[in-house]
Amino acid sequence: MSAPMLQGRTIRTVKSTAPILRERGVDITRRMYEILFQDEHIKSFFNQSHHGEAGTQVRALAGAVHAYADNIDRLGELGPMIERIAQKHVALTILPEHYPFVGRALIGALRDVLGQAATEEVITAWTEAYEFLANILIQREGKLYDENSKAPGGWVGWREFVVERVVPENEIIKSFHLKPVDGGPIMLFKPGQYLTFQLDIPGHGLTLRNYSISNAPGWDHYRISVKREGPTRDAPDAPPGLVSNYLHDQVKPGTVLRVSAPAGDFILDEEDERPVVLLSGGVGLTPLLSMLDTLVDRGGKRPTWYIHAALSGRQQAMKQHVRDVVAAHDAIRSLVFYEFPASEDVQGQDYDIPGRITVDWLKRTVVMAESAFYFCGPKGFMRMLALGLRALDVPEDRIHFEFFGPAQDLYA
Repeated sequence: MSAPMLQGRTIRTVKSTAPILRERGVDITRRMYEILFQDEHIKSFFNQSHHGEAGTQVRALAGAVHAYADNIDRLGELGPMIERIAQKHVALTILPEHYPFVGRALIGALRDVLGQAATEEVITAWTEAYEFLANILIQREGKLYDENSKAPGGWVGWREFVVERVVPENEIIKSFHLKPVDGGPIMLFKPGQYLTFQLDIPGHGLTLRNYSISNAPGWDHYRISVKREGPTRDAPDAPPGLVSNYLHDQVKPGTVLRVSAPAGDFILDEEDERPVVLLSGGVGLTPLLSMLDTLVDRGGKRPTWYIHAALSGRQQAMKQHVRDVVAAHDAIRSLVFYEFPASEDVQGQDYDIPGRITVDWLKRTVVMAESAFYFCGPKGFMRMLALGLRALDVPEDRIHFEFFGPAQDLYA
């Protein structure tokens, strides 16, 4: 990827704004969304839970805008970021005609926040730079839409799926098995990818959420496994989750849900023959379970560690399934950590190690120099692994994670 179509003056001007974007980026993107969300149709494409007090999407976009400015003279560095954005856009059914809305909001926000610093030279450069980046994304997204439309069982836009079964996995996680209403086949996905749901929740309107697919490719249906977000015996003050509670309380067998095609760039490299370490915390096990079952379906010969952390036995899901997988495949090993084992949890039977997974423990236990690492879980768990693996000089191309927020938060 290069930038031959951008003028040198544009590149220099945009790059010169990188320092102020690092400092004021959140203010700019917050204002951008304020402008953008004046259009209710455009607003409906966004997960509003990411725009609340925590502002994860605001900060994520601020990081992306700064990264674009800082690397505009070497766009090859932004390949992974561009792929991640394109995957998310396809999951949300973003189309070329939506880009001008975003462009006008971004330029308006630059004017409003930067004031006199937003000179006509800066505005002209950023307008050209945005249109250039939009074209890159539109082309990539067009290719993804084309692939989805041509794939066996594939589709573009929203497709109706009926909930065939609802399976309680533990006291806070339920699995939902989904089949297409039209009775047709479903497209294969890559282990680790997610589905996006468009839900019309009474009193809240259209709401979007992503949920990782928790089964291996090749089934005649998809399965998602959803944690009820909110107060529990172990976390009585946790705020309730709008969508997860709706799914747990209102969605039954026979309920029809609108779903977009599988997407996401957190995927298992099935061509890699190196040992693989799958690390999950809580409900973060969902994409990793898909990866584990895929490795099993491929013969279970690749050396694999499946390492899971839960608060206690009440919060562990798919326990027996993992045991069965490990018992049937010599190359697959599993260890389970309980941070707060309950009185009924028996070490050596229900779990292996009390406490938390640590990088020091990983260093003593797995072959760090050879393994590829995939992980997903709560932010603190992810941050510990991201920083710890980097500190141990694990190459970036062997560190893979799914984090629905600003990736830079994990390395801060």
